[in-house]
Amino acid sequence: MTAVVSQRYLSEVDRASVVRRSDVLATMMGLAVCLLPFLVPSGPGNSALADVGIGLCIVLAVLWSVREQLTVKLPYLAGMAGLVLGGALAAFVAAAPIGAALVLAQDVLLLGWAVALALGRHNPAIVAAVTKAWCRTAPLYSGVMVGAYLLGFNALSGVSAKDGVRASYTFGDPNLAGNYLVVSLFVMAACKHPRSPGVRRIGYALVLIAIGFTGSNGAMLTLLVGLTLSLTVVRYRRSGALAGLTTLAASVLVAVVLFVFVMPRVDLNQVREQAAGSVPLLRDSLGRSDKSTSERATITQEGTNLWLRGDATGFGPARTKTTLAATQAPYVKEAHNDYLATLLERGLIGALGLLVLGIAVLVRCLHLVVGTLPKVYADLVPRAWLLAVIGPVMATAGGFYEVLHFRHLWTWLGLIAALVLVMQDEERRPS
Repeated sequence: MTAVVSQRYLSEVDRASVVRRSDVLATMMGLAVCLLPFLVPSGPGNSALADVGIGLCIVLAVLWSVREQLTVKLPYLAGMAGLVLGGALAAFVAAAPIGAALVLAQDVLLLGWAVALALGRHNPAIVAAVTKAWCRTAPLYSGVMVGAYLLGFNALSGVSAKDGVRASYTFGDPNLAGNYLVVSLFVMAACKHPRSPGVRRIGYALVLIAIGFTGSNGAMLTLLVGLTLSLTVVRYRRSGALAGLTTLAASVLVAVVLFVFVMPRVDLNQVREQAAGSVPLLRDSLGRSDKSTSERATITQEGTNLWLRGDATGFGPARTKTTLAATQAPYVKEAHNDYLATLLERGLIGALGLLVLGIAVLVRCLHLVVGTLPKVYADLVPRAWLLAVIGPVMATAGGFYEVLHFRHLWTWLGLIAALVLVMQDEERRPS
């Protein structure tokens, strides 16, 4: 009896020692998450101050895991291996190793960040630090940026002649800013943080206003997708699969009626003209939607033609624009589409890697929807199933942005990897 008690006591002491040693890592991860919105001024290859924090966290995570001999999982490794291998092969064939090396290094850095975050499986303090930092930073950041926008402080709000009156804040791009804020909204809802319902509602309002000031049509679309799926998942969790499927079917039916029967009877050109001649923010968002859609269609067509003229290896990472210019294409731009960009730049191997990555993310999202977290983690993320909604949100955004290098995407991927690993550990543990 004494031996059993002593062994249990030593086990608890060892566990407490592991947790204490990881507190520094948890704090650094929280600080790195706080830096995610601050991407300008940028360094080489669009590097930012957040990358320094991410790199330091990876080093600390390696040291901690080696010292404590922790079991380290490598989520998303297969998919990212395909993307990196496809990119490296395409760069070798295209004889463009220098530019490609920087892009591939970013791939490895972001994968390392997700793996480091997945160590939250061993210590809830990591999950706590990351979620609290994200949920506090987003509304505070939004409040400051909304104030800067209203006061006309363009150096902080990111308003420039290039984007009209659309705010890019400290992201350098209004669409990137809008995407970060949309994702943050669902992270706040999943974590129910800030804990005070009144303060949380104010936070939601500030984030929504900040999204509106970006004038990002893509952010509005993904927000609508996320809200629809949130309602579906909540209905499923409360009332079962039938209720969830009914809600989803009703949402799809409403969308079909709108697009098939209502939209054809609406003069969209007139709506755009009215928007273009009214409030400046509407002019630079809804008023430009026809031009934006036309440009994206042209980019897709040129990218498809480029793929048909090329081979299965791809043209090399971040070389779509360069290749279009070399072929004297009439409209030279980046793909602005992760699916097309991957196929063009990383070839069939990269496309297969993206498919494997997507499947890995889908499996984890489904696990979050149907699974249950142990209490210590459930207290940190009370509605973890809402984090799964971010998957379709980012998949939709990938159709009109190149999101694979968005730092907040990989922060979310690391977070859900940690939570799913915790669920799996709990399922394996004997009753």
